[in-house]
Amino acid sequence: MRIELNSNGSTQVVSTLQFVEPVEVHRRMAAGDTFVVNVVAAWCPDCTERQSKYIDGFGQAMKRHGVDVLQVTVQLQKGDFISAEHEQMMAQFGGPGYPRTVLIKRGDVVDQDNVEVITEDTLSALAARFAQIIAL
Repeated sequence: MRIELNSNGSTQVVSTLQFVEPVEVHRRMAAGDTFVVNVVAAWCPDCTERQSKYIDGFGQAMKRHGVDVLQVTVQLQKGDFISAEHEQMMAQFGGPGYPRTVLIKRGDVVDQDNVEVITEDTLSALAARFAQIIAL
């Protein structure tokens, strides 16, 4: 997250992530967009504590390449998907494993096996790899 000054001179936190539901992911896939989906579970400390410190930097890196990062929470409690749509999206992206970071290029899943990428270094390396794939 970034800290910026708003119009009245006070600070505000600005995130590069877009928090969405599966319907938005599917809409953008159908439109042929290129974007990243970061799938998390509310009960997962790798998602809520470890990766959360660095995911905004990853989002900023992707934004420099013109790519949005969408984040979808699929489970509030372990093993219990929020809805059938959340479960179906996870099946499409390779099944459980959180956090999972997926690259969608022109509407197609092109890189989905990025599970537990949670440190600053590994997220930076993933952003670089995604940028190379996008450029092809």
